[in-house]
Amino acid sequence: MARLGKLFGRKPGEPSGDKSQTSKQTGDSARRAVNNSEFGLKLILENGETRTFASLPISIGRAEPNDLVLADDTVSANHALIYYDENVKEICIVDLDSLNGVTVEDQLTRKNVLRDGVRIGLGKSNLIFRDTGYIHPG
Repeated sequence: MARLGKLFGRKPGEPSGDKSQTSKQTGDSARRAVNNSEFGLKLILENGETRTFASLPISIGRAEPNDLVLADDTVSANHALIYYDENVKEICIVDLDSLNGVTVEDQLTRKNVLRDGVRIGLGKSNLIFRDTGYIHPG
């Protein structure tokens, strides 16, 4: 689990530099939002807003402690989790026993691998998952 927080690094040959800013912090689930549009995993909301995350896991739900809070009554308080699965060596999403479920490309799922560009459904909300090419260092 300790390795999950250090999931992403620089691409080979990419200059280093701190181009990050701290996002809205809520308790222990505070994340560093990244200002550079080429870094991290992106979740694009239906309204076009993009949220970029530099580390995993990413908790999604209606309640404030989540990393991505969706103001939608069809989304459970703690709906889903995006994480790096050590067994399959892929970024995955898992349904946290939500009432209305999780879909990937309109297919109901309990757990699924996420590929760049897939549409994730949580209740009536939809997100687009974008992976900018950062790989797991381990």
